[in-house]
Amino acid sequence: MKRIAFCLALCLVAGGCAYRHYLGVHGPSIRRFPEIHAGARLDEECLACHHPDRDPAGPPTSHPRFRGCLKCHDDEV
Repeated sequence: MKRIAFCLALCLVAGGCAYRHYLGVHGPSIRRFPEIHAGARLDEECLACHHPDRDPAGPPTSHPRFRGCLKCHDDEV
């Protein structure tokens, strides 16, 4: 039983954002606010509004050094 729990925990940790997205605890999709995000195509554009050190207009990201904003948050990519 402990071995199964350990394997499950290892899979969750190794899965990165994917498991958090699957469980519904990852950040929201940019498709929820299409009028604001219509022109966003680069990570720099995302971080311009969501970087915690830049007095963000949008909710600050908890991972500002990560690159791949649209990969995780744009559900049409």
